[in-house]
Amino acid sequence: MNTSPANDATALIGPATERRIQMAFADTCLLTAGATAKLLGIDEKSLRALADEGVIRAVRKGGGRSRAFTEGDVRAYLTQGAAPTRSMKVRPTGNSQVKVVPFSQRASLARR
Repeated sequence: MNTSPANDATALIGPATERRIQMAFADTCLLTAGATAKLLGIDEKSLRALADEGVIRAVRKGGGRSRAFTEGDVRAYLTQGAAPTRSMKVRPTGNSQVKVVPFSQRASLARR
Protein backbone atom coordinates (compact mmCIF):
# COMPACT_ATOMS: atom_id res chain seq x y z
CA MET A 1 0.00 0.00 0.00
CA ASN A 2 1.49 3.31 -1.08
CA THR A 3 0.36 6.23 1.09
CA SER A 4 1.73 9.72 1.03
CA PRO A 5 2.16 11.90 4.13
CA ALA A 6 -0.64 14.18 2.89
CA ASN A 7 -3.08 11.25 2.84
CA ASP A 8 -1.98 10.22 6.34
CA ALA A 9 -2.58 13.76 7.61
CA THR A 10 -6.02 13.84 5.97
CA ALA A 11 -6.92 10.56 7.64
CA LEU A 12 -5.91 11.98 11.03
CA ILE A 13 -7.65 15.31 10.56
CA GLY A 14 -10.82 14.19 8.83
CA PRO A 15 -12.41 15.34 5.58
CA ALA A 16 -14.52 18.16 7.04
CA THR A 17 -11.59 19.73 8.88
CA GLU A 18 -9.38 19.23 5.83
CA ARG A 19 -11.86 21.25 3.74
CA ARG A 20 -11.97 24.00 6.39
CA ILE A 21 -8.17 24.21 6.40
CA GLN A 22 -8.02 24.35 2.60
CA MET A 23 -10.65 27.10 2.50
CA ALA A 24 -8.94 29.12 5.25
CA PHE A 25 -5.56 29.04 3.50
CA ALA A 26 -6.89 29.33 -0.06
CA ASP A 27 -5.89 32.99 -0.52
CA THR A 28 -3.22 33.46 2.15
CA CYS A 29 -0.17 31.78 3.64
CA LEU A 30 -0.69 33.18 7.16
CA LEU A 31 -3.83 33.32 9.27
CA THR A 32 -4.45 35.86 11.99
CA ALA A 33 -4.85 34.69 15.57
CA GLY A 34 -8.61 35.29 15.34
CA ALA A 35 -9.02 33.28 12.16
CA THR A 36 -6.85 30.47 13.50
CA ALA A 37 -8.76 30.35 16.77
CA LYS A 38 -12.03 30.14 14.85
CA LEU A 39 -10.62 27.38 12.64
CA LEU A 40 -9.48 25.37 15.68
CA GLY A 41 -12.68 26.01 17.62
CA ILE A 42 -11.02 27.76 20.57
CA ASP A 43 -10.96 31.35 21.76
CA GLU A 44 -8.11 33.73 20.97
CA LYS A 45 -6.92 33.88 24.57
CA SER A 46 -6.47 30.09 24.65
CA LEU A 47 -4.64 30.17 21.32
CA ARG A 48 -2.27 32.86 22.62
CA ALA A 49 -1.60 30.74 25.71
CA LEU A 50 -0.87 27.68 23.55
CA ALA A 51 1.53 29.73 21.44
CA ASP A 52 3.25 31.18 24.51
CA GLU A 53 3.71 27.66 25.93
CA GLY A 54 5.14 26.42 22.63
CA VAL A 55 2.30 23.98 21.93
CA ILE A 56 1.57 25.62 18.58
CA ARG A 57 4.14 27.70 16.75
CA ALA A 58 3.27 31.29 15.90
CA VAL A 59 4.91 33.78 13.56
CA ARG A 60 5.27 37.22 15.10
CA LYS A 61 4.19 40.17 12.92
CA GLY A 62 4.07 43.92 13.35
CA GLY A 63 7.10 44.29 15.56
CA GLY A 64 6.18 41.21 17.58
CA ARG A 65 2.83 42.56 18.69
CA SER A 66 0.58 40.19 16.77
CA ARG A 67 0.70 36.50 15.96
CA ALA A 68 -0.01 34.68 12.72
CA PHE A 69 -0.11 30.95 11.99
CA THR A 70 0.97 28.93 8.96
CA GLU A 71 -0.93 26.03 7.45
CA GLY A 72 1.89 23.67 8.40
CA ASP A 73 1.80 24.74 12.03
CA VAL A 74 -1.99 24.35 12.21
CA ARG A 75 -1.75 20.88 10.63
CA ALA A 76 1.09 19.89 12.98
CA TYR A 77 -0.96 20.99 15.99
CA LEU A 78 -4.00 19.02 14.81
CA THR A 79 -2.15 15.85 13.82
CA GLN A 80 0.70 15.67 16.30
CA GLY A 81 -0.74 17.54 19.23
CA ALA A 82 2.11 20.03 19.09
CA ALA A 83 3.89 21.87 16.35
CA PRO A 84 7.61 21.35 16.05
CA THR A 85 9.20 24.05 18.17
CA ARG A 86 12.72 25.28 18.60
CA SER A 87 12.56 24.86 22.37
CA MET A 88 9.75 24.42 24.83
CA LYS A 89 9.26 27.38 27.14
CA VAL A 90 9.34 26.52 30.82
CA ARG A 91 7.91 29.01 33.22
CA PRO A 92 8.93 28.73 36.85
CA THR A 93 6.10 28.84 39.32
CA GLY A 94 6.10 31.22 42.22
CA ASN A 95 5.38 28.46 44.72
CA SER A 96 7.97 25.73 44.27
CA GLN A 97 6.88 23.73 47.32
CA VAL A 98 3.53 22.24 46.44
CA LYS A 99 2.08 19.59 48.71
CA VAL A 100 -0.55 17.24 47.38
CA VAL A 101 -3.14 16.43 50.01
CA PRO A 102 -5.66 13.61 49.56
CA PHE A 103 -9.24 14.84 49.48
CA SER A 104 -10.15 12.86 52.61
CA GLN A 105 -7.53 14.79 54.63
CA ARG A 106 -8.45 18.28 53.42
CA ALA A 107 -11.11 18.88 56.05
CA SER A 108 -8.76 17.98 58.92
CA LEU A 109 -6.08 20.33 57.56
CA ALA A 110 -8.56 23.20 57.29
CA ARG A 111 -9.46 22.88 61.00
CA ARG A 112 -5.84 23.32 62.18
